[in-house]
Amino acid sequence: MRGVFLKIYLAFMVTAVITATVTLVLAAYYRQWSNDSTNLIAPTGGYISAAELILQQGGEPLLLEWLLRFDRHPSVNAYVFDDQGLSLLPVVPQRVMDYAYSPDTYEARINPLGRSEILVKAPIESAEGRVYLLVVEFLHPLVVFNLPAYLGWGLLASLLLFAIWGLILSGYLTRPVRYMQKTVQAFASGDWTARMDLRSLKRRDELGELSREFNHMASYIERLIHDQRQLVSDVSHELRSPLARTTVALELARLDAVPEQEEHLDRIELETQRLNDMIEDLLNMAKLETQQDHSHWRHVDCGQVLNQVVEDARFERQESIINLTLASDLKTVFGDSKLLQSAFENITRNALLHTHVGTSVDVSARMRDGMLRVVIRDHGPGVPEDKLEDLLRPFVRAEGARERLGQGHRGFGLGLAIAHRVISHHRGRIRLLNHREGGLMAIIDLPPDV
Repeated sequence: MRGVFLKIYLAFMVTAVITATVTLVLAAYYRQWSNDSTNLIAPTGGYISAAELILQQGGEPLLLEWLLRFDRHPSVNAYVFDDQGLSLLPVVPQRVMDYAYSPDTYEARINPLGRSEILVKAPIESAEGRVYLLVVEFLHPLVVFNLPAYLGWGLLASLLLFAIWGLILSGYLTRPVRYMQKTVQAFASGDWTARMDLRSLKRRDELGELSREFNHMASYIERLIHDQRQLVSDVSHELRSPLARTTVALELARLDAVPEQEEHLDRIELETQRLNDMIEDLLNMAKLETQQDHSHWRHVDCGQVLNQVVEDARFERQESIINLTLASDLKTVFGDSKLLQSAFENITRNALLHTHVGTSVDVSARMRDGMLRVVIRDHGPGVPEDKLEDLLRPFVRAEGARERLGQGHRGFGLGLAIAHRVISHHRGRIRLLNHREGGLMAIIDLPPDV
């Protein structure tokens, strides 16, 4: 909202400045364009007659008193010079003196942009026959208004008024956008029921249309995801029964099998076990995607979880080398310890599968930038850069995993995908990088419990 408010506010201010400038320029030239200058010069005849009458009846003292009363007039001043060129008033502006002493007969001087907008001079004669010069000055209206104060108060009022209107307008325009941002974030986090509010949907502008289109899209995606998950779950469950019958039939076949058939029966058993393992992984993934209940979550010490994972891995693969390094300032994570343990196990087993013979798998945990960072690195061949992100998707395997599949390894391409779902489920992030010295490195960042 801050960016929209600033743009609206600046737009108002620029418009106001341009409007005020144009208005001032037009006002400055208004009299000249509309012949109002002539209308202002006309009343000077009365001033001339009054000054000459006062001079003839009361002389210079009464004329001076009349001149001093002109100081009370906001927009008109009068000055008188005797036949020696001396002013009866003690203070006379230089512009008035320049005009009075100018050789141009008795023509009026008009300056729409000057302080003295109009200057008019005329001779007046005393009773003794002495000739005096009367100068009448019409001040510009902006001078009368005290332009600096006028502009200052006007600018202050504009700042406050436009700030209020800009805040109201930006709030009106950005409220559905901000609500949509929160809705999109909730939708992206797995809340497929997130929708725009009724107030945004009732709007009759482009934002209302966008809100309605978003709800339509969200409903369509929710239905697709639900159908996909239901399909995976149903297929997985339906496959369990024939696989169970296959296992029973396999054991019965072993009772009557001759030695030459044992190799083929072992192969059937291996493939059946692989199918069972894959179905179990698929069901776990489906459960992760639909699980929204966090009531069983607790404070998890990831150091203890990693210790258990490494101990189990060392027991299962006693010929492998696993190094564990834990910082002393590790913070707890709020989540499901079993899910986190399964994620760390999947990544560690993947590292043990691909590291070269005689090399180690390095596991470490420390705090960095306010996050709990777990790094699991192998010393294997690594992965092409364009395949790194794909490894976190289901059923994507590196070429080495495909080769090991024929050597008795699982290699379904689900282990890293499950780990990715678990970490995302805990509001964390997992990245796969090739180490500069060789091997694949999995970097896991989890938000600590606050």
